[in-house]
Amino acid sequence: MLFNIKTLSNVLFKPVQKRIWARTGNWVDYRRDIVIFKVLFLALFAIVIANATYYSQGLMLNFYIGIIQFAIVVFCMYLIYIGRDLWAKNISLLFINATFFISVSMLGRGIPSYIYFIPIIAAVLFYYNSSQVKHTIFMLVLTFLSLLVLEFTNYSLFGNLSATLPPQSKIFTVVIPLILSLSIGAVMVREHVIMNKYNRMKLKRLNQNLKNRNKKLKKTNKELDSFVYRSSHDLRSPLTSIMGIINIIKAEDDIHKIQEYVNFQERSVKKLDSLVQDILDISRNSRMEVEASLVELKAFMLECIESLSYMEEFNKVKIVVDIPATFICISDMNRLRVVFVNILSNALRYSDFSKDAPAITVSLLTFNEEGIHIIFEDNGTGIKVMHLNKTFEMFYRGTDRNNGSGLGLYIVRELISKIGGAVNITSVYGKGTSVIVSFPNLKIQQEGSNDLVAHYLSNN
Repeated sequence: MLFNIKTLSNVLFKPVQKRIWARTGNWVDYRRDIVIFKVLFLALFAIVIANATYYSQGLMLNFYIGIIQFAIVVFCMYLIYIGRDLWAKNISLLFINATFFISVSMLGRGIPSYIYFIPIIAAVLFYYNSSQVKHTIFMLVLTFLSLLVLEFTNYSLFGNLSATLPPQSKIFTVVIPLILSLSIGAVMVREHVIMNKYNRMKLKRLNQNLKNRNKKLKKTNKELDSFVYRSSHDLRSPLTSIMGIINIIKAEDDIHKIQEYVNFQERSVKKLDSLVQDILDISRNSRMEVEASLVELKAFMLECIESLSYMEEFNKVKIVVDIPATFICISDMNRLRVVFVNILSNALRYSDFSKDAPAITVSLLTFNEEGIHIIFEDNGTGIKVMHLNKTFEMFYRGTDRNNGSGLGLYIVRELISKIGGAVNITSVYGKGTSVIVSFPNLKIQQEGSNDLVAHYLSNN
C-alpha cells in the first residue's frame, strides 16, 4: 500500500517538482510552491469526495458549487505549474476565504466554525515571501474582517442551517471540513518550522562564510602591507647598488676594475630580475584560472632542473630524479613548473659543500587516482627548528647566507593551494631538508582529452 502511494506521488508530483525547481532555483521558494500545490491537490481530493456525497444525496446546489470549486482549484494548480504563483496564491486564498465565510455563515455559532480561519491565517503567513508583504497584509486584514462580520451577524448571515441538516450529511459538511482545515493548518505550521530551521542554518552558514572571508581578507591585507613595504625596499636596494656601481665606473679607467664592477652590476640585475619574476608569479597565481593539461612527470621535472643550469651551484650538486619515465598525471603545468623550480633552486642555494657528495633526490612518493605525492630531499645545510614554522611566510629568510627574495616557499604554498594541493617541509639542521608536494590529479574538460590519455597509456 505504501509502495503504491509513493509510486502515485512520484507520478503525480515529480514533473511538477522538476518544473518548479527549474523556475525557482532556490530551496525556499521551491518548498513554498510545491507545498501550496500539494495543499491544493488535497483540497481537490476533498472536493471530489464531498461532491460525490452531495450527488448521492440529491444536494444538487452543493454539487454545482463543488464543481465551481473544483475548477478554481485546478486553475490555481495550473497557475503554479506555469510560474504564475502569485496569481495562484491570491486566487486560492480569496477562494478559501469566500468558501469558509459562506459555509460558516450557514452553520451558525453552535459549530466551532471560526476554527476554519486558523489554517487561513497560517496559510497567508506561509504563502507569501518577504517581497510580497502587501499581499500578506491584505489577506490577513480580509480574514480578520470576515471574522468580525461573522461575529456581528452571529454566524447566521445566510441563515442557520445546522439544525436542519440531516445527521448523515453533518459528517461531510461539518466534521470532515473541520478536520481537513485543522490538518492543513498543522501542515502550514510545520512548514513554518521547517522554513525557520532552514533559514537559521543558512544564516549560520553565511555567518561562517563571512568570518572565513574576513579572516582571509585580514591575512591578505597583512600580506599586502608586508609585500608593498618589503618589495619596494628589495627593489630599491639593487637599483641603488647599480647606480652606485655606474658612478664608480664613470670615474674608473682600469679596464679590469671596470670588468669587476660590471660583474657586481650583473649580480644586482639578476637579483632584481629574480624579485620581479617572483612578484609576477604571485600576480599570475591570483589572476589566472587553473588549466589542466597532460604532464609527463619525469620529462617535465628534468626540464625544470635544466632551467636552473645558470645557477653557480648547479654543476656542484648531483640531482637524481627517481620517477618512472612512463608516469603521467593531469595538472596545471604552469603552476607546477614554478613550484618545482622554486623548491629545487632553494635546495641548490642551501647546499652544503663541506660534505663529500652534495645531492638532491626527487622521488615519486605515492600516487593514486585522487592525487600525487612528490618528495624533494637534499643533504644541505638544513633549517633550524626555530625557523621551520616560518619558512612559508612572505619575505622570510632564516639565514643571511643567501640573498634570495624570501618569496620562494611562500609562492610554492600559494600556487599549490590554488590547484587544491599542499606542501609540507621537514628538516634537521646540518643534515638536510625534505619537502613533500601533494596535488590532485585534475580532470581535463576539453573534448577528446580522455582519448588522449588513453592513447598515451596504450603506447607507453
